[in-house]
Amino acid sequence: MRVLGVARVSTQEQAKDDHYSLIYQRARIEEYAAAHGWELVDVFSYVRSGGSNQKELQQILDRVRRDRIACVCVMELDRLARDMVSTLLFLEELHQAGARFVSVSDNLDLTSPEGELQMHILATFAMFFRRQLSRKVKAGKLERAKAGKRDGERPFGYQPSGDTWAIDPNEAPIVHQVFHWYLHEDMGFRAIAKRLNEQRVPGQKGRTGTWDARTVERMLRREAYAGDTVHGKWIWHRGRDGRSHLERGQNPLIVPDTHPAIIDRPTWDAAQQRLAVKAALGGKSQNSPYLLSGLVQCGACGTAMVVVRTGARRKDGPRAPQYLCRAYHTKGLCSTATRTPVAIVEEAVHMQLTREYQAVRRRVRPEHVTRWLTDDPAVRSQADALHRLRQRAAEIPAMLARAEEAMLQGVYDIAQFRRVRERLDAEAHTIAVELEAATTVAPTDDGRVLPQIQHVRDLYAAARQGDPTAREHVRPLLQRLIALVQCQPDHTVDVRWRNPDSSHGGS
Repeated sequence: MRVLGVARVSTQEQAKDDHYSLIYQRARIEEYAAAHGWELVDVFSYVRSGGSNQKELQQILDRVRRDRIACVCVMELDRLARDMVSTLLFLEELHQAGARFVSVSDNLDLTSPEGELQMHILATFAMFFRRQLSRKVKAGKLERAKAGKRDGERPFGYQPSGDTWAIDPNEAPIVHQVFHWYLHEDMGFRAIAKRLNEQRVPGQKGRTGTWDARTVERMLRREAYAGDTVHGKWIWHRGRDGRSHLERGQNPLIVPDTHPAIIDRPTWDAAQQRLAVKAALGGKSQNSPYLLSGLVQCGACGTAMVVVRTGARRKDGPRAPQYLCRAYHTKGLCSTATRTPVAIVEEAVHMQLTREYQAVRRRVRPEHVTRWLTDDPAVRSQADALHRLRQRAAEIPAMLARAEEAMLQGVYDIAQFRRVRERLDAEAHTIAVELEAATTVAPTDDGRVLPQIQHVRDLYAAARQGDPTAREHVRPLLQRLIALVQCQPDHTVDVRWRNPDSSHGGS
């Protein structure tokens, strides 16, 4: 059996001690290996006092995998690592690498059947410690984010400054330029990346020619440029195959105004609105002559609908355009073959705008103000506060579940768990009261909601008549206001507004 010995001392002085010297440890390991008829490949020796020895432990694991080592041997268990948690975690890694472990003085031999059982027990404890450590690390990162401290990789345009970010005077102008090109010159991600590369602008790691469309899109979407800290937007998830991959977090934490902003809030909001519109329209629908392309959905199967020209040819021109279920049109999958004339769909949206106007005339509700005055800073601030309340309310059940798990594992005693539960229950009650008040108390109508609705109605009517300027201006407004337009096989059309508290374009 191929064996790798490990010898460690804490100080150079200890290396000269008769009992702890590297020479003495090596001799004991050689004697033990010879007595068992093992092939001692090498003895890995190092000096480490305090701090972490993860670098050396990783080097040992690399040797195990590279040199096909079957067993790692030390003179004493505490020569491997300075604490039990590090030892257990290393043994778990060693077990996964297919190697065993022997400690000469501790009579710990994991090469026998009994030792293999011990290895499994130690690996179980190691897994428990690893999960506890992971939970503590995640909790620490969450608390840092809640306190507004910097979290994650450095955003281009910033440099670390203590626990926050400071604006980098060399990179920040590039961020300004990217947002300007996107908003005011109507450039896409790929065109912006091409121009940056042509101008030999250094990227995130100081190299030129490294800009691509994905990098530009991430910059335009990154909340850090508006001065906000985001935690949990992306999380690592381990699949059944054992591989880890990034997934979008369900309820990311957003802490506003934690560091100096490179992009002012109105510019940031305008960029997010355009991103949402382009995402909703998607692909060729961005250049579609039809006002509602990207919004229309088949009510029978939920698939998006496309515009086609079918049926009898009209005497005064080409066939009338109709929205047709894409699943039927391209794959023949939708049994209903839902199709609705474009004119009927557009008229349904006109009627929805009219009903909204009449409803506001009767009584202004909070959702009306939030929907139609989203560009107003006060209204946006109120909507953001409402969104944060709902976000926090959604987090509380998971926090209670984690507290229960901590109690079952002995981290909390019953009294501690009871205090945590009472605190979270009280917070949930307070949030429920605040949400109830926010959704039942109508704001004062300052006279701006009705004119805004009328403005959109006028633009929409002009766009339907073929006015290209009106079409250009009304399409982003429709994308921001409407979640979807659902067509049923009987030509019934249901127009649904976006969620009132979704300030960034979510439905």
